[in-house]
Amino acid sequence: MGEKMRKKIFDVLDVDVIFIKNGMCKDENFFYFTGFEGLWENAIAIVYPEKVEVLSPPLEKEAIFYHNRQELEKLLKEMLNGRKVGFNGNALSYSELNYLKKVVNAKFVDVGKKLKKARLIKERDEIKKIRKACKISMKAVEEIEFDGKTESWVAGEAEFIMKRENAKPAFDTIVAFGKNTSIPHHMPTNKKFVMPALIDLGAKYKGYCADITRSFVENKGKRIYEIVEEALHIALDEIKEGVVAKDVNDKIEKFFARHGFSMRHGLGHSIGLKVHDGYAINKDAKFLFKENMVFAIEPAIYTKRIGIRIEEDIIVRKNKAEIIG
Repeated sequence: MGEKMRKKIFDVLDVDVIFIKNGMCKDENFFYFTGFEGLWENAIAIVYPEKVEVLSPPLEKEAIFYHNRQELEKLLKEMLNGRKVGFNGNALSYSELNYLKKVVNAKFVDVGKKLKKARLIKERDEIKKIRKACKISMKAVEEIEFDGKTESWVAGEAEFIMKRENAKPAFDTIVAFGKNTSIPHHMPTNKKFVMPALIDLGAKYKGYCADITRSFVENKGKRIYEIVEEALHIALDEIKEGVVAKDVNDKIEKFFARHGFSMRHGLGHSIGLKVHDGYAINKDAKFLFKENMVFAIEPAIYTKRIGIRIEEDIIVRKNKAEIIG
């Protein structure tokens, strides 16, 4: 992240410095501000408007090393004392925050929600990485042979392809055959391939996630598939800068209702450093779409015997959503 973007974020947060720790919970904001991939266990990012300092045990590189608690506490006092410090309450544990308050004389402000909102609008380089993650994801879908294979085999093969392409799974791959497609988050079993079939996967490339779903049907399933596909295109036509997210969700719900169906989940969710990166498109989503936000759009219909979901990753543009291909 460049200095210009950092300063823009600080204008919104109204703090002097941001404290991000990869402690009990891995904080995606650590990568967001540093660009450092990997474990970085117990590493801390001290983010200023003009620079980022990283404190770490001597297991990594490109950091200020601390060898014990005393050395760490000295560094924290030097960097944070007397400042207004923002922290991410979604990732920093209660005990870690209490420890920090005992060590440092500063005012602490939870900026987790504001950081989540700031990450919604993507920079050009972020979109480039998400686009690559989508291409790897589609490559996995296109290369897999379903005939004669089990759900578990297909899921494993998809994740192998992603790793072969210098990525990793953003989440556990969902593969469902037959009646199992009616379970939105079905976990793969040894059930062999039958129609209908569904695969929901996403690659994570250089820290950024994709999330796509493809459904395969025959006979009676074709009508439901066509309804879901039309819902997807309606959503893509509606999503643009300045539109309220819940209005799009409501329109799709009404469209499904006219055909005698309803959705079991919301229309979509933001993606980025996490596959569910903070914002959901549902009946309660009052936020406005803005240019360069990135979402996974996933209209779906589930019955007792079949589930059809089509999911595309899109970039919000001024006049119409762009499918990331």
